[in-house]
Amino acid sequence: MNNHERHPRRARSAVLPTADVIRRIRKLHALFLAGAIEGPEQHEVHPDLPRGSRENYLYFTLPCCVNFQRSSPAMWQSALRTFNDPDTAYLFSPENVCARDRGRVAKDLIKHRLALQTNRHPEIWMRICRTLCDHYDGDPRKILEEGQHDVDVIIRTLQVDKKDRFPYLGGIKLSNYWLFIVTSFTDAHLSNTGNISIIPDTHIVKSTVRLGLADEGVHPKEVERIWRAILKTTGIVPGEMHSALWRWSRGGFAAAL
Repeated sequence: MNNHERHPRRARSAVLPTADVIRRIRKLHALFLAGAIEGPEQHEVHPDLPRGSRENYLYFTLPCCVNFQRSSPAMWQSALRTFNDPDTAYLFSPENVCARDRGRVAKDLIKHRLALQTNRHPEIWMRICRTLCDHYDGDPRKILEEGQHDVDVIIRTLQVDKKDRFPYLGGIKLSNYWLFIVTSFTDAHLSNTGNISIIPDTHIVKSTVRLGLADEGVHPKEVERIWRAILKTTGIVPGEMHSALWRWSRGGFAAAL
């Protein structure tokens, strides 16, 4: 571990007047809502499943567990190809995954590049499937039920109370990412959605620096803290800003603020 990892750099205060920072954030958000921030037409590509079905929840749960240190749009493309392939579609059924040996599961996850890390990704996928089978009747909706459909309770379950059940999904980034995805692509109605943290991935960090809110090299956890504090004054919940910031960075900051 290097010194940066042991002592993450603190972000400096915004260099622009607070009112100007807020103005630029509101403009970016408005441009995104108006479709003026270019990005992939389809990011989280998916099959046409009923929003409230177990199958839809599984589709938007299992891939989230392996969506780290990789291109997110490419991962979702791989997920859709895996789902549509009759030989690999079983991977979205926890019961069927648990009934197969690890070698077969690993081979099939790799087939369409849903798994890029040949050992870690299959291990995570199988452990999450085992958790679902053993504790939630193979149904991610029951995780939400256990958490009383309250973001704060669900986050505590994933990150603290039952973290050992949820490898990687119990981390700060992926637990918030999963709830962001679930609230966007399923029929889940959760309370306290304003407490879903912004997901401080590479593009979010770059946008944060570009807006003048932090220095280069800022730690992702600090980026999360910055946005949680700033957005309290705007009425925009962190999850609503994620796509705008992500697209703005990915598009080379073409939209002028």
